[in-house]
Amino acid sequence: MGLAGALAGLTACASDTPPPPTGFGSGSVGGFAGAVAADEPRAVLVARDVLSGGGSAGDAAVAAYFTMAVTLPSNAGLGGGGACLANDAKKKSVDAIVFLPLASPDGQIGLPVNVRGMALLQARHGSMHWAELLAPAGDLALHGTAISRALAREIITAGDKLRADPELARVFVAPDGHLLGEGENLVQPELGSIIGQIATRGAGDLYVGGVAQRLVASAETAGLPLSIETLRNTLPQLGDPLTIEAGNEAVYFTPPPADGGLVAAQILALLTETKDWGDASASERPHLLAEASMRVLGERSHWQQPGGAATSAPADLLAESHLSDLMNSYSSDHATPAASLNPPPGPPHAENPWAASIVTVDKQGNAVACNFTMNDLFGSGRMLPGTGVILSAAPNQTGQDPFNLGPILATSGGNGAFHFAAAASGGVTAPTAVAQVFLNSLVGQQSLESAVIAGRIHHNGQPDVVFHEPNTDPATLQSLTAQGHALQQAVILGRVQAIWCPRGVANERTGCEAKADPRGDGLAIVLQGQ
Repeated sequence: MGLAGALAGLTACASDTPPPPTGFGSGSVGGFAGAVAADEPRAVLVARDVLSGGGSAGDAAVAAYFTMAVTLPSNAGLGGGGACLANDAKKKSVDAIVFLPLASPDGQIGLPVNVRGMALLQARHGSMHWAELLAPAGDLALHGTAISRALAREIITAGDKLRADPELARVFVAPDGHLLGEGENLVQPELGSIIGQIATRGAGDLYVGGVAQRLVASAETAGLPLSIETLRNTLPQLGDPLTIEAGNEAVYFTPPPADGGLVAAQILALLTETKDWGDASASERPHLLAEASMRVLGERSHWQQPGGAATSAPADLLAESHLSDLMNSYSSDHATPAASLNPPPGPPHAENPWAASIVTVDKQGNAVACNFTMNDLFGSGRMLPGTGVILSAAPNQTGQDPFNLGPILATSGGNGAFHFAAAASGGVTAPTAVAQVFLNSLVGQQSLESAVIAGRIHHNGQPDVVFHEPNTDPATLQSLTAQGHALQQAVILGRVQAIWCPRGVANERTGCEAKADPRGDGLAIVLQGQ
């Protein structure tokens, strides 16, 4: 698809007069109507109603995103960006839509790309009217919604940042000075007004229309750099995903600069093509994973550029010969010292762990997996006065970056039927978390619940340590120690939202599973009637 076609999608519905919003579905369905999992429960309920009302996976993801912009603005605000994979079941094709929140020309703030990213997703993979999908979010912002446990946790974490900005404090700090907590009413009328304008006039209004003018005028009063020209040129990227074959699965990943996709692709390729994780013994599997993670993330420290671009073509980094070279020093019975790799891993740096995830599938087998981020919790810590829009942080090397985003989607290599979708948060641990859920479920044939709950491990290249969660199987830790790995406990190694349909979605009883990671406070729903 050329740039002209992409731009047409970005302004879809901009001049249409929208019909009145519908109530979507009731959530009561006959047969399989889809599934959804996300980091914030209210967004999941909105997506459920879209699916039960006959909407597509793309429609459900768009409605869930805008809801999350209201109910989880800490990670998914209108001022941020993200990355999505979208499977078209009829065409048997997958789109990669990358819309990371990159820096303004002077590098002070991050630019808002989420709205155009969602418009492009809906134009290519939606069937409902744009305004219908945004209506629930607008209502929640205008009339208020109870703060979920997910948002309450992040308000506490970012308390000092919220108190420091008068506009953020006006929304998230009560008049008596306490931070708003779980169950309290969150009202955001200015944000509701902005969403209403975008719903009525289309996504383009945030970049070239009345909303753009409101944002620019507000930024000027706050002394922040933002111009209509900058907004106009803030565009998502539409392209082909990275692809590997893992057994009978065709597995898709986001390309750079959403580098979490390339990292996960390399790890899974090493463990399904170069080495066979599935045939390895129970004691060798964690060792294999740690060694693959160490090599891939060690190599990433050399190919990843500050803007997320790779110095080598992704196809070269995924080539069979290159992957074989990466693993040529692997030994099944002892750990490889990270310092012995050629080249050795570079020094670690702070990385942004804050992101939100949405995965959806509909009854036709269309599926979407998305990550969103503000480059830091509550982004830059600045809300544009009179708009309710939180600006994302400008990406940098001090822990504010969008580059670990990388959802994953898998279809049958034979008939293209949807099987698996997942997205994760957690910074550098997100790709290894997604890889472990994929391996445990699709290769190890565990239930999705078991695959998501299982204790995870992670090797970052440097330091030369295998991190593990508190609930990691003791036998796994014993085998890693016996093979010479140094161990260090970490509280959480990624949060994964996932859907797995082992038999596809072609029949009434598909056996689809959806799971929200218990390490967070999200929700997962499978719409399966009798």
